[in-house]
Amino acid sequence: MIIAGFDVSTNTVGWSVIQNKDSKITYIDSGYYKPLKKGSIFEKLVALRKWVLTILEKYNPDKVIIEDIIQFMKGKSTAKTIIALSVFNRTIGLICHDWLNAYNGTTVELLNVMTIRHAIKKTKVLPDKTEVPDLVSEHLGITFPWEHSKPRGGASKLKVENYDRADGIAVALAYALKVNNPKVKKTKKK
Repeated sequence: MIIAGFDVSTNTVGWSVIQNKDSKITYIDSGYYKPLKKGSIFEKLVALRKWVLTILEKYNPDKVIIEDIIQFMKGKSTAKTIIALSVFNRTIGLICHDWLNAYNGTTVELLNVMTIRHAIKKTKVLPDKTEVPDLVSEHLGITFPWEHSKPRGGASKLKVENYDRADGIAVALAYALKVNNPKVKKTKKK
């Protein structure tokens, strides 16, 4: 089974593609997409749709898993942020639903962040965002594909998008781990 995972935010969409065959999970690819900053909401959504379709057409996933929307984060969310996030998240969900339904008659599944973090944790403590790259690397037996920025004349720094990419991997990985171990919390179907 080929699984695509998406971690959606208004600034960066992390994505991944993994394979789960005979309970062996294999990393295929991952990355991130930066939604347009300028233009109308419809121009942004058209660009987003084109990008999502390139991922789906390139990898032909059997399942698509999307991190569900967190409706409120104290001190970190506003109505404007939540509305934009909801529009982006559900647009990706609808695109993937339509594609999957035509491809194999299935639909998208949503996982909340707590289900994802519980699925990938290696200890009793839930990992924070900065620990996710190392955890997905450990689960998949890969070296995380860190990217660095190269400022003019300065020292290179890790790109913040690395964490979105890792979250995109964690989404697909959590689903695969759930399939391989049914004791992992169930996903929400939409």
